[in-house]
Amino acid sequence: MTTLTEDDVIEQLDAQLDLLSFMTTANEMLLLGIRRFLPSLFVNNDEEIVEYAVKPLLAQSGPLDDINVALRLIYALGKMDKWLYADITHFSQFSQFLNEQREVPDFADDITWDFISNVNSITRNATLFNALKSMKFADFAAWSEVRFTGMVKTAMTLAVTTILKELDP
Repeated sequence: MTTLTEDDVIEQLDAQLDLLSFMTTANEMLLLGIRRFLPSLFVNNDEEIVEYAVKPLLAQSGPLDDINVALRLIYALGKMDKWLYADITHFSQFSQFLNEQREVPDFADDITWDFISNVNSITRNATLFNALKSMKFADFAAWSEVRFTGMVKTAMTLAVTTILKELDP
């Protein structure tokens, strides 16, 4: 199973030019993190159990290949904090929403602001969130969409790296 380093995550997310591709890439990374975390729930390094029970569950099109199903299982087993469960669910739902839109919003749009305002790993970082908030609601002359977009993208990237660190078995 592929393991992404923090640098890989940052580079891949930074390379995404629009919100939809960013969220798609972020969700793929979060699913990889969940898939890497799941075996630690079931076994104590028993190779036979991993090979014959866990791998089929995690196989592509297996029951735990769906991020929402896997996430609910981890949360139900008490192996994940509520804020982490909420953040990953929020990423998944926002990505689904974007996939259903004819016109995809931008990083600086209000719907994206609503999304990041509800991501715990962003709002808990008071310095970052307050900087975003002051820029979002600043006088238009002082506000630069390009700068704000960069800050939003950075905040979302930091959220993904924070979540992935929490999923490290």
